[in-house]
Amino acid sequence: MNLMAREGTVSDIPAWQALHQSLGLPYPEASWRILPQMWRELLSTGRLKLFVVENRIKSAGSRIVSCCAAMFVTAEFCAEARSTGAPFLGIEFTRRYLSGDLPVLTRTEIADANATDGLNLVVCFEGPERSGLLGEHYLAVHDKRSEAFDLAIAGYRVKEFLANPLGEQAYQEMRDAGAHLRCDYAIMGPTTNGYCPSRLRPRVVGLTKEEAEAHPGSYLAALFVHTPPRFHFSGSQQKLLQYALTGETCEDLAMSLSLSPWTVKKRWHAIYGRVTEADSELLPPPGRNGDGAHGRGAERRRRLLGYLRQHPEELRPFDR
Repeated sequence: MNLMAREGTVSDIPAWQALHQSLGLPYPEASWRILPQMWRELLSTGRLKLFVVENRIKSAGSRIVSCCAAMFVTAEFCAEARSTGAPFLGIEFTRRYLSGDLPVLTRTEIADANATDGLNLVVCFEGPERSGLLGEHYLAVHDKRSEAFDLAIAGYRVKEFLANPLGEQAYQEMRDAGAHLRCDYAIMGPTTNGYCPSRLRPRVVGLTKEEAEAHPGSYLAALFVHTPPRFHFSGSQQKLLQYALTGETCEDLAMSLSLSPWTVKKRWHAIYGRVTEADSELLPPPGRNGDGAHGRGAERRRRLLGYLRQHPEELRPFDR
């Protein structure tokens, strides 16, 4: 295997759906048909974060070996999920999407909560089942799955975490990471749809900021570490920086963002000005024309991107 962790995009939806379908969950036919449309809408509007692990040795279209999604939801939905809600949260989200009552926050609501009392995070829509992985392969995928999760979620102000692990191995992973059992549907009796194969025994697990602070050594405890942004980049500046972090040059950025090279240069200038205003020592001073200006500009960009890799909160929605 040659694994790479990354955030997922709309183009990953067909492979994602195939892996999720392999779990054999009891989706009603109408829900299964609408699932790609819901994912596409939520991904394209920033309301869903997809994190994937792909094996680069495999051929294109079959590289994804693990995937999962995270959404920020209302406190009311969390309360239901912790008690007597539906056993399969992905199916419940799809049902509510069809009814026009989806409890997923908009980007504006995410920005507001991220700047005030924090966000409720739910992880679901996973795939595939983990039991086929053994030994070193399992450890490798597990490590990259954690890395992909960090890429998608680090930097948000989280106050509660919930997940819906399916099966014993997924459940044990969550417990080892620091999550607590909230609801075990097998103990409660038959599920609401009368279907609960033992290999996919549904549970809801979770963690709050208070619980994380009481046991700071767990992996999930890091979710609740939040540093407020210092630079407060605009949405267009954040988007340019997100593309730049993938290694795109100024010419690439102009094509990706449908901008002129002059506009890209102007946007970089505004970004550097905002950073220097908040932290005058982070970046080297701009070079003068004919005095290594190009090299100095490359160094400023390198230092800024290095800082952003350690401070993803600068690129998250935040109500200023």
